Amino acid sequence: MKNFARKCVKDLEAYKVEAPQYDIILNANENPWDFPEALKKELCDEIMKAPLNRYPEACFPELLAELSDYTGVPEDQIICGSGSDELIAMINQSFMNPGDTAVTHTPSFAMYQIWTAIADGQFVGVPDKNGHIPDVEGIISAAKVNDAKLIYLCNPNNPTGYLFPRYDIVQILEETNALVILDEAYMEFKGSTHVDLIENYPNLLVLRTLSKAFGMAGIRCGYCLGNKALIDVMYKVKSPYNLNVLTQKAAVIALKNREKLLDRLKTLNAERHKMYKALRDMPLDSLYPTASNFIYFETGKGEAIYEAMKENGILIKFFKGNETMPASIRLSIGTPEENRKVLEILKKVL
Repeated sequence: MKNFARKCVKDLEAYKVEAPQYDIILNANENPWDFPEALKKELCDEIMKAPLNRYPEACFPELLAELSDYTGVPEDQIICGSGSDELIAMINQSFMNPGDTAVTHTPSFAMYQIWTAIADGQFVGVPDKNGHIPDVEGIISAAKVNDAKLIYLCNPNNPTGYLFPRYDIVQILEETNALVILDEAYMEFKGSTHVDLIENYPNLLVLRTLSKAFGMAGIRCGYCLGNKALIDVMYKVKSPYNLNVLTQKAAVIALKNREKLLDRLKTLNAERHKMYKALRDMPLDSLYPTASNFIYFETGKGEAIYEAMKENGILIKFFKGNETMPASIRLSIGTPEENRKVLEILKKVL
């Protein structure tokens, strides 16, 4: 049978997600607390009133109004998508020609490379320096040498948890000719954003999501902020009804109640500090500081830890390692009870 697949897709390895059939799920950096019951009831009331035989709002005006109020960015400089994944796809569809290059620091979010490959682009990953410090000069050099169209900066970074200082972001914006995508999916855990830079840098897009800090991963709602000219181009490739009624209604309710939802981060951050302190006393190869809702560490016993967790109904993220990277673990922060169980198993294995 003839192979109909595009070559760039044929050679691509599928991003497979492990089925979440576990008692405790700590592999995807989700918020451990569900949407509050009172807000779920409010959502049910809204859905009961919504005409499901009609298409949803194509440009989500109510959602844009709430996002503008939350971010301080005008509505015409915001576009929404089904999570950050769709927005990254839209960025590639909008700005990448076949053969164009995207640059990022590594290790980082796998979807940058996957969507670059699907766009038939070239991907250049610049390894971190020792101690997982981003190589800013290396990123700039790679962008210049390859005439990069896009540069992805994950801040805080997934999976290592580090932050780019503001002056590094500005340096990359000013010393390259690329469109810089600043991925702030985990911004709320640290409380620092650089979205104000879009006022002075027309080559900057900022990605955000309601999946992490807001605890809304199940509704798939992300948004992108930037110069109006860039956002207008992205609207040209956006599918007409990419956010369903449920997603739009739930996102609006979440944003209207953001103080209540984000207040839960105090407990989560306290748990992160507690977990980090406990891990610091364990015989790990390397433990890295984090500005997000997960902790990243390297250990030769990574596979043993992963298997021990699975045997106890706990799913975590394990990176096997390669010639340039040792085996490592990324632990999402769970509830206090979940974190206690994880520490018990870690102590046994280590």
